[in-house]
Amino acid sequence: MPSSNRIPAPNGQATLRVDRESLPHLRKVFDGAMSKLDQQIELAMTGVRVSPWAGDPVSGNAATDFNNRSVDDGDSALNVLRAYQQRLKSASDALEQVAREYRIVESNNSAAFGAQSNSPMGG
Repeated sequence: MPSSNRIPAPNGQATLRVDRESLPHLRKVFDGAMSKLDQQIELAMTGVRVSPWAGDPVSGNAATDFNNRSVDDGDSALNVLRAYQQRLKSASDALEQVAREYRIVESNNSAAFGAQSNSPMGG
């Protein structure tokens, strides 16, 4: 049975069971998603905002409403993307921590096994 570890969800309500052999692939998937998301967030920050196109009050109101929902309000699409980005980062960081823990355990086990096989009683 492969060794595994559990990663707590950011809100503490769920966990993810991760097999050691899956860690490199999972990190690659999360990091790839973050990279794509970073590009989309950059695009949203620089290219989504609109200006009133007709110079009348209706287009002014429409532009304001669009900008609020897209980038300005606390619950704007941009802020939702940023929250998702933070969750991906947290998951990637947790996977890195699990990988570090596996390396430490494996190193300790190897050292203990080496010490045991080198002792007069071991082998």
